[in-house]
Amino acid sequence: MAYNYRVFRIFVFFLYIYLNFFFMNNSYQLKNGLTVMYVSHSQGFSGCLSVNVGHVSEPSLGLASLFEKTLLLQTSSIIPFFGGTMTAYTATDNSLEMLIAKLSNVFNSTVVNPEFVKRAQNWITEETHKNALKPVRQMKLLYKHTAFGADLVRPTEEFLEKLNSYTAEDVRNFANTYYTAANVVLVLAGPKASARFVRDLAEQYFGSIPSGEPQKVHYGDIYTGGFGRIDVVDDDTSVMVGWDASGLKIDDSPATNVMMSMFLNALEGAYLRKMPWAKVKVDFKIAGYYGIRTMRATISSPTANARELTDIVVSVVNHICDVPATDAVMESSRNCAMTEKLDKYEKSDDLALETAWQLIGRGSMYDTTNRIMSIHDTTADDVRNVAERVFRGSRATYIVATDAQLPDYSYRELLTALKCEVLLKSEDK
Repeated sequence: MAYNYRVFRIFVFFLYIYLNFFFMNNSYQLKNGLTVMYVSHSQGFSGCLSVNVGHVSEPSLGLASLFEKTLLLQTSSIIPFFGGTMTAYTATDNSLEMLIAKLSNVFNSTVVNPEFVKRAQNWITEETHKNALKPVRQMKLLYKHTAFGADLVRPTEEFLEKLNSYTAEDVRNFANTYYTAANVVLVLAGPKASARFVRDLAEQYFGSIPSGEPQKVHYGDIYTGGFGRIDVVDDDTSVMVGWDASGLKIDDSPATNVMMSMFLNALEGAYLRKMPWAKVKVDFKIAGYYGIRTMRATISSPTANARELTDIVVSVVNHICDVPATDAVMESSRNCAMTEKLDKYEKSDDLALETAWQLIGRGSMYDTTNRIMSIHDTTADDVRNVAERVFRGSRATYIVATDAQLPDYSYRELLTALKCEVLLKSEDK
Protein backbone atom coordinates (compact mmCIF):
# COMPACT_ATOMS: atom_id res chain seq x y z
CA MET A 1 0.00 0.00 0.00
CA ALA A 2 2.79 2.42 0.94
CA TYR A 3 4.56 1.69 -2.34
CA ASN A 4 1.39 2.44 -4.35
CA TYR A 5 0.97 5.72 -2.48
CA ARG A 6 4.55 6.75 -3.32
CA VAL A 7 3.98 5.92 -6.99
CA PHE A 8 0.77 7.98 -6.98
CA ARG A 9 2.52 10.97 -5.40
CA ILE A 10 5.35 10.79 -7.92
CA PHE A 11 2.84 10.58 -10.81
CA VAL A 12 0.91 13.63 -9.52
CA PHE A 13 4.13 15.57 -8.99
CA PHE A 14 5.36 15.05 -12.53
CA LEU A 15 1.92 15.76 -13.99
CA TYR A 16 2.00 19.06 -12.12
CA ILE A 17 5.50 19.82 -13.38
CA TYR A 18 4.47 18.99 -16.96
CA LEU A 19 1.40 21.24 -16.85
CA ASN A 20 3.49 24.10 -15.51
CA PHE A 21 6.51 23.56 -17.75
CA PHE A 22 6.29 26.92 -19.51
CA PHE A 23 5.87 28.80 -16.22
CA MET A 24 8.62 27.16 -14.20
CA ASN A 25 11.77 29.23 -14.69
CA ASN A 26 11.14 32.89 -15.46
CA SER A 27 14.50 34.54 -14.89
CA TYR A 28 15.79 37.99 -15.67
CA GLN A 29 18.09 40.72 -14.42
CA LEU A 30 17.10 44.05 -12.97
CA LYS A 31 18.63 47.23 -14.36
CA ASN A 32 21.28 47.15 -11.61
CA GLY A 33 22.30 43.57 -12.53
CA LEU A 34 20.53 41.67 -9.74
CA THR A 35 19.40 38.21 -10.94
CA VAL A 36 15.77 37.29 -10.22
CA MET A 37 14.15 33.91 -10.82
CA TYR A 38 10.51 33.02 -10.25
CA VAL A 39 9.67 29.32 -9.87
CA SER A 40 6.00 28.38 -10.21
CA HIS A 41 4.74 26.30 -7.30
CA SER A 42 1.32 25.25 -6.00
CA GLN A 43 1.85 26.25 -2.37
CA GLY A 44 2.40 29.60 -0.61
CA PHE A 45 5.03 32.18 -1.47
CA SER A 46 8.62 31.71 -0.35
CA GLY A 47 11.90 33.29 -1.31
CA CYS A 48 15.64 33.03 -0.95
CA LEU A 49 18.04 35.95 -1.22
CA SER A 50 21.55 34.55 -1.78
CA VAL A 51 24.79 36.50 -1.53
CA ASN A 52 28.04 35.29 -3.06
CA VAL A 53 30.12 35.33 0.13
CA GLY A 54 30.68 33.04 3.10
CA HIS A 55 33.37 32.12 5.60
CA VAL A 56 35.69 30.89 2.83
CA SER A 57 35.41 33.72 0.35
CA GLU A 58 35.30 36.50 2.97
CA PRO A 59 38.21 38.97 2.64
CA SER A 60 39.16 38.69 6.30
CA LEU A 61 38.40 36.12 9.02
CA GLY A 62 34.94 36.49 10.55
CA LEU A 63 33.72 39.50 8.58
CA ALA A 64 30.93 37.64 6.77
CA SER A 65 29.55 36.26 10.03
CA LEU A 66 29.86 39.63 11.75
CA PHE A 67 27.83 41.41 9.08
CA GLU A 68 25.24 38.63 9.08
CA LYS A 69 24.73 39.03 12.84
CA THR A 70 24.66 42.83 12.56
CA LEU A 71 21.90 42.42 9.99
CA LEU A 72 19.93 39.89 12.04
CA LEU A 73 19.83 42.24 15.03
CA GLN A 74 17.72 44.58 12.92
CA THR A 75 15.73 42.30 10.60
CA SER A 76 12.97 39.90 11.61
CA SER A 77 10.97 37.24 9.75
CA ILE A 78 13.94 35.89 7.77
CA ILE A 79 15.97 32.74 8.37
CA PRO A 80 19.72 32.83 7.61
CA PHE A 81 21.82 30.01 6.11
CA PHE A 82 25.49 30.85 6.55
CA GLY A 83 27.79 28.70 4.44
CA GLY A 84 31.33 28.55 3.15
CA THR A 85 30.75 30.32 -0.14
CA MET A 86 27.20 31.64 0.14
CA THR A 87 25.05 33.43 2.70
CA ALA A 88 21.33 32.93 2.14
CA TYR A 89 18.26 34.50 3.71
CA THR A 90 14.86 32.82 3.34
CA ALA A 91 11.33 33.93 4.15
CA THR A 92 7.70 32.96 3.54
CA ASP A 93 4.46 34.92 3.31
CA ASN A 94 0.94 34.74 1.94
CA SER A 95 1.60 37.82 -0.17
CA LEU A 96 4.28 38.05 -2.84
CA GLU A 97 4.81 41.75 -2.21
CA MET A 98 5.18 41.25 1.55
CA LEU A 99 7.64 38.42 0.89
CA ILE A 100 9.77 40.60 -1.37
CA ALA A 101 9.56 43.45 1.14
CA LYS A 102 10.83 41.15 3.92
CA LEU A 103 13.82 40.02 1.89
CA SER A 104 14.62 43.59 0.79
CA ASN A 105 15.15 44.49 4.45
CA VAL A 106 18.51 42.72 4.16
CA PHE A 107 19.57 45.83 2.25
CA ASN A 108 17.09 48.52 3.18
CA SER A 109 16.83 48.13 6.98
CA THR A 110 20.40 47.37 8.02
CA VAL A 111 22.36 50.09 9.82
CA VAL A 112 26.07 49.46 10.30
CA ASN A 113 27.24 51.56 13.23
CA PRO A 114 29.49 50.97 16.28
CA GLU A 115 26.52 50.05 18.52
CA PHE A 116 25.12 47.29 16.30
CA VAL A 117 28.56 45.94 15.39
CA LYS A 118 29.52 45.70 19.08
CA ARG A 119 26.27 43.89 19.89
CA ALA A 120 26.93 41.46 17.03
CA GLN A 121 30.48 40.83 18.28
CA ASN A 122 29.16 40.09 21.79
CA TRP A 123 26.50 37.76 20.34
CA ILE A 124 29.05 35.73 18.36
CA THR A 125 31.50 35.62 21.28
CA GLU A 126 28.86 34.35 23.71
CA GLU A 127 27.52 31.82 21.21
CA THR A 128 31.01 30.52 20.39
CA HIS A 129 32.00 30.02 24.04
CA LYS A 130 28.67 28.32 24.82
CA ASN A 131 29.06 25.76 22.03
CA ALA A 132 32.82 25.25 22.18
CA LEU A 133 32.78 22.43 24.75
CA LYS A 134 29.92 20.37 23.31
CA PRO A 135 31.27 17.04 21.95
CA VAL A 136 29.15 17.26 18.78
CA ARG A 137 30.46 20.76 18.12
CA GLN A 138 34.04 19.63 18.77
CA MET A 139 33.62 16.69 16.40
CA LYS A 140 32.33 18.90 13.60
CA LEU A 141 35.19 21.34 14.04
CA LEU A 142 37.72 18.51 14.12
CA TYR A 143 36.10 17.04 11.01
CA LYS A 144 36.66 20.36 9.21
CA HIS A 145 40.26 20.52 10.41
CA THR A 146 40.94 16.96 9.29
CA ALA A 147 39.05 16.93 6.00
CA PHE A 148 40.32 20.27 4.74
CA GLY A 149 43.56 21.04 6.55
CA ALA A 150 44.04 22.82 9.86
CA ASP A 151 45.03 26.11 8.23
CA LEU A 152 41.43 26.66 7.09
CA VAL A 153 40.00 26.50 10.61
CA ARG A 154 41.28 28.96 13.19
CA PRO A 155 41.40 28.20 16.93
CA THR A 156 38.47 29.69 18.84
CA GLU A 157 40.43 32.41 20.61
CA GLU A 158 42.25 33.48 17.43
CA PHE A 159 38.92 33.74 15.62
CA LEU A 160 37.32 35.80 18.39
CA GLU A 161 40.32 38.09 18.73
CA LYS A 162 40.18 38.87 15.02
CA LEU A 163 36.40 39.24 15.04
CA ASN A 164 36.42 41.71 17.92
CA SER A 165 39.10 43.85 16.27
CA TYR A 166 36.83 45.05 13.46
CA THR A 167 35.31 48.52 13.40
CA ALA A 168 31.98 49.59 11.97
CA GLU A 169 33.86 50.97 8.98
CA ASP A 170 35.40 47.54 8.31
CA VAL A 171 31.95 45.93 8.32
CA ARG A 172 30.50 48.69 6.16
CA ASN A 173 33.26 48.28 3.56
CA PHE A 174 32.61 44.54 3.50
CA ALA A 175 28.88 45.07 2.92
CA ASN A 176 29.51 47.64 0.19
CA THR A 177 31.73 45.11 -1.63
CA TYR A 178 29.67 41.91 -1.37
CA TYR A 179 26.07 42.95 -0.68
CA THR A 180 25.60 44.44 -4.14
CA ALA A 181 23.36 43.55 -7.08
CA ALA A 182 26.21 41.89 -9.00
CA ASN A 183 26.69 39.38 -6.16
CA VAL A 184 23.05 38.61 -5.33
CA VAL A 185 20.48 36.13 -6.63
CA LEU A 186 16.81 36.47 -5.65
CA VAL A 187 14.73 33.30 -6.09
CA LEU A 188 10.98 33.42 -5.51
CA ALA A 189 8.59 30.46 -5.50
CA GLY A 190 4.80 30.50 -5.45
CA PRO A 191 1.59 30.24 -7.48
CA LYS A 192 1.74 31.33 -11.09
CA ALA A 193 2.30 35.06 -11.53
CA SER A 194 2.99 37.20 -14.57
CA ALA A 195 6.63 37.96 -15.27
CA ARG A 196 5.81 41.68 -15.52
CA PHE A 197 4.23 41.71 -12.06
CA VAL A 198 7.18 39.92 -10.45
CA ARG A 199 9.71 42.09 -12.27
CA ASP A 200 7.96 45.32 -11.23
CA LEU A 201 7.87 44.28 -7.56
CA ALA A 202 11.52 43.21 -7.61
CA GLU A 203 12.49 46.49 -9.28
CA GLN A 204 10.50 48.47 -6.71
CA TYR A 205 12.18 46.87 -3.69
CA PHE A 206 15.62 45.94 -5.04
CA GLY A 207 16.19 48.34 -7.93
CA SER A 208 18.00 50.95 -5.85
CA ILE A 209 20.72 48.56 -4.65
CA PRO A 210 24.16 49.56 -6.04
CA SER A 211 25.37 47.38 -8.90
CA GLY A 212 28.85 46.77 -7.48
CA GLU A 213 31.46 44.43 -8.94
CA PRO A 214 31.02 40.64 -9.13
CA GLN A 215 33.29 38.81 -6.68
CA LYS A 216 34.94 35.50 -7.47
CA VAL A 217 33.19 32.22 -6.76
CA HIS A 218 35.40 29.98 -4.61
CA TYR A 219 36.59 26.71 -6.07
CA GLY A 220 39.58 24.57 -5.22
CA ASP A 221 40.91 21.12 -4.43
CA ILE A 222 41.35 21.37 -0.68
CA TYR A 223 40.15 17.99 0.58
CA THR A 224 42.77 16.03 2.56
CA GLY A 225 41.10 13.45 4.80
CA GLY A 226 42.75 11.87 7.84
CA PHE A 227 42.18 10.85 11.46
CA GLY A 228 41.10 12.78 14.54
CA ARG A 229 40.10 11.78 18.06
CA ILE A 230 38.31 13.35 21.01
CA ASP A 231 38.34 11.74 24.45
CA VAL A 232 34.92 11.79 26.11
CA VAL A 233 33.82 10.51 29.51
CA ASP A 234 30.22 9.75 30.49
CA ASP A 235 28.94 10.58 27.03
CA ASP A 236 27.86 8.71 23.89
CA THR A 237 30.54 7.13 21.76
CA SER A 238 30.41 8.64 18.27
CA VAL A 239 32.19 8.17 14.97
CA MET A 240 32.17 10.34 11.86
CA VAL A 241 33.33 8.85 8.59
CA GLY A 242 33.44 11.14 5.57
CA TRP A 243 34.52 11.02 1.95
CA ASP A 244 35.22 13.64 -0.72
CA ALA A 245 32.13 14.14 -2.89
CA SER A 246 33.27 17.29 -4.68
CA GLY A 247 34.11 15.35 -7.86
CA LEU A 248 30.50 14.31 -8.36
CA LYS A 249 28.73 16.21 -11.13
CA ILE A 250 25.07 17.03 -11.71
CA ASP A 251 24.86 14.00 -14.05
CA ASP A 252 25.93 11.80 -11.11
CA SER A 253 23.09 13.05 -8.92
CA PRO A 254 20.47 10.35 -9.66
CA ALA A 255 22.88 7.47 -8.97
CA THR A 256 24.22 9.31 -5.92
CA ASN A 257 20.70 9.77 -4.53
CA VAL A 258 19.95 6.08 -4.99
CA MET A 259 23.28 5.00 -3.50
CA MET A 260 22.75 7.21 -0.45
CA SER A 261 19.27 5.82 0.15
CA MET A 262 20.66 2.29 -0.21
CA PHE A 263 23.57 3.01 2.14
CA LEU A 264 21.41 4.60 4.85
CA ASN A 265 18.81 1.82 4.77
CA ALA A 266 21.53 -0.85 4.89
CA LEU A 267 23.36 0.92 7.72
CA GLU A 268 20.26 1.33 9.89
CA GLY A 269 19.17 -2.24 9.15
CA ALA A 270 22.59 -3.67 10.04
CA TYR A 271 22.67 -1.92 13.42
CA LEU A 272 19.15 -3.12 14.25
CA ARG A 273 19.97 -6.72 13.32
CA LYS A 274 23.47 -6.99 14.79
CA MET A 275 23.37 -4.52 17.68
CA PRO A 276 19.74 -4.08 18.79
CA TRP A 277 20.91 -3.37 22.33
CA ALA A 278 23.12 -0.43 21.31
CA LYS A 279 20.42 2.23 20.65
CA VAL A 280 22.40 3.48 17.65
CA LYS A 281 21.59 6.81 16.02
CA VAL A 282 22.57 7.22 12.36
CA ASP A 283 22.87 10.29 10.16
CA PHE A 284 24.12 10.11 6.57
CA LYS A 285 24.14 13.14 4.28
CA ILE A 286 26.04 15.46 2.01
CA ALA A 287 27.83 17.92 4.29
CA GLY A 288 29.01 21.15 2.72
CA TYR A 289 32.07 22.93 4.07
CA TYR A 290 34.16 25.59 2.35
CA GLY A 291 32.14 25.19 -0.81
CA ILE A 292 33.31 21.56 -1.01
CA ARG A 293 30.89 18.74 -0.39
CA THR A 294 31.69 15.60 1.56
CA MET A 295 29.53 12.55 2.10
CA ARG A 296 29.44 12.03 5.85
CA ALA A 297 28.07 9.31 8.14
CA THR A 298 27.69 10.12 11.84
CA ILE A 299 26.90 7.25 14.21
CA SER A 300 26.52 7.38 17.99
CA SER A 301 25.57 4.98 20.78
CA PRO A 302 25.44 5.15 24.59
CA THR A 303 26.66 1.55 24.92
CA ALA A 304 28.62 0.38 21.84
CA ASN A 305 32.31 1.17 21.38
CA ALA A 306 33.84 2.93 18.37
CA ARG A 307 35.23 -0.26 16.87
CA GLU A 308 31.82 -1.95 16.90
CA LEU A 309 30.19 1.09 15.31
CA THR A 310 32.89 1.34 12.64
CA ASP A 311 32.73 -2.39 11.82
CA ILE A 312 29.19 -1.94 10.52
CA VAL A 313 30.11 1.10 8.43
CA VAL A 314 32.96 -0.83 6.82
CA SER A 315 30.82 -3.87 6.07
CA VAL A 316 28.07 -1.77 4.44
CA VAL A 317 30.56 0.23 2.34
CA ASN A 318 32.28 -2.91 1.09
CA HIS A 319 29.01 -4.65 0.31
CA ILE A 320 27.75 -1.73 -1.81
CA CYS A 321 31.08 -1.45 -3.63
CA ASP A 322 31.61 -5.17 -4.22
CA VAL A 323 28.18 -6.78 -4.56
CA PRO A 324 25.67 -5.71 -7.25
CA ALA A 325 22.37 -4.74 -5.67
CA THR A 326 19.45 -7.08 -6.28
CA ASP A 327 16.44 -5.94 -8.29
CA ALA A 328 14.40 -5.70 -5.08
CA VAL A 329 17.01 -3.54 -3.34
CA MET A 330 17.34 -1.30 -6.40
CA GLU A 331 13.57 -0.83 -6.63
CA SER A 332 13.32 0.02 -2.93
CA SER A 333 16.29 2.39 -3.08
CA ARG A 334 15.03 4.17 -6.19
CA ASN A 335 11.61 4.64 -4.60
CA CYS A 336 13.16 6.01 -1.40
CA ALA A 337 15.36 8.40 -3.38
CA MET A 338 12.48 9.66 -5.51
CA THR A 339 10.21 10.10 -2.49
CA GLU A 340 12.92 12.02 -0.65
CA LYS A 341 13.36 14.40 -3.59
CA LEU A 342 9.61 14.69 -3.96
CA ASP A 343 9.26 15.62 -0.28
CA LYS A 344 11.99 18.22 -0.70
CA TYR A 345 10.67 19.91 -3.80
CA GLU A 346 7.06 19.89 -2.63
CA LYS A 347 8.19 22.51 -0.11
CA SER A 348 8.49 25.80 -1.93
CA ASP A 349 11.02 27.21 0.57
CA ASP A 350 13.34 24.25 -0.08
CA LEU A 351 12.86 24.73 -3.81
CA ALA A 352 13.79 28.42 -3.60
CA LEU A 353 16.89 27.69 -1.52
CA GLU A 354 18.07 24.84 -3.76
CA THR A 355 17.56 26.98 -6.87
CA ALA A 356 19.56 29.81 -5.31
CA TRP A 357 22.42 27.46 -4.43
CA GLN A 358 22.60 26.27 -8.02
CA LEU A 359 22.50 29.78 -9.48
CA ILE A 360 25.25 31.01 -7.16
CA GLY A 361 27.43 27.91 -7.43
CA ARG A 362 26.95 26.95 -11.09
CA GLY A 363 25.41 29.96 -12.80
CA SER A 364 22.31 28.04 -13.91
CA MET A 365 19.63 25.76 -12.50
CA TYR A 366 19.49 22.09 -13.39
CA ASP A 367 16.19 20.64 -14.58
CA THR A 368 14.55 19.28 -11.43
CA THR A 369 12.16 17.08 -13.39
CA ASN A 370 14.90 15.39 -15.40
CA ARG A 371 16.98 14.89 -12.28
CA ILE A 372 14.23 13.10 -10.39
CA MET A 373 13.03 11.12 -13.42
CA SER A 374 16.58 9.89 -14.01
CA ILE A 375 16.48 8.17 -10.63
CA HIS A 376 14.02 5.69 -12.13
CA ASP A 377 16.58 4.71 -14.80
CA THR A 378 19.51 4.25 -12.39
CA THR A 379 21.07 0.79 -12.57
CA ALA A 380 22.98 -1.31 -10.06
CA ASP A 381 26.17 -0.65 -12.07
CA ASP A 382 25.56 3.11 -11.80
CA VAL A 383 25.32 2.80 -8.03
CA ARG A 384 28.49 0.71 -7.75
CA ASN A 385 30.38 3.18 -9.95
CA VAL A 386 29.46 6.11 -7.72
CA ALA A 387 30.17 4.09 -4.57
CA GLU A 388 33.64 3.13 -5.82
CA ARG A 389 34.48 6.73 -6.71
CA VAL A 390 33.32 8.12 -3.38
CA PHE A 391 34.27 5.43 -0.87
CA ARG A 392 37.54 4.26 -2.45
CA GLY A 393 38.57 7.23 -4.54
CA SER A 394 39.74 9.44 -1.68
CA ARG A 395 41.19 9.17 1.79
CA ALA A 396 38.43 8.80 4.35
CA THR A 397 38.04 11.35 7.11
CA TYR A 398 37.67 9.44 10.38
CA ILE A 399 36.73 11.22 13.61
CA VAL A 400 36.21 9.32 16.86
CA ALA A 401 34.77 10.57 20.14
CA THR A 402 35.17 7.89 22.79
CA ASP A 403 36.49 6.97 26.20
CA ALA A 404 40.23 6.46 25.95
CA GLN A 405 39.89 3.00 27.52
CA LEU A 406 37.56 1.66 24.80
CA PRO A 407 38.70 0.07 21.49
CA ASP A 408 38.56 1.84 18.16
CA TYR A 409 40.15 1.63 14.69
CA SER A 410 43.48 3.15 13.79
CA TYR A 411 43.42 5.20 10.60
CA ARG A 412 45.49 2.62 8.73
CA GLU A 413 43.19 -0.17 9.87
CA LEU A 414 40.24 1.76 8.48
CA LEU A 415 41.84 2.32 5.07
CA THR A 416 42.78 -1.36 4.95
CA ALA A 417 39.28 -2.48 5.90
CA LEU A 418 37.77 -0.19 3.23
CA LYS A 419 40.12 -1.76 0.63
CA CYS A 420 41.75 1.56 -0.28
CA GLU A 421 44.97 -0.03 -1.58
CA VAL A 422 46.00 2.98 -3.70
CA LEU A 423 45.51 5.30 -0.76
CA LEU A 424 47.47 2.99 1.51
CA LYS A 425 50.44 3.19 -0.86
CA SER A 426 50.31 6.97 -0.74
CA GLU A 427 50.05 6.74 3.04
CA ASP A 428 53.27 4.73 3.14
CA LYS A 429 55.08 7.44 1.19
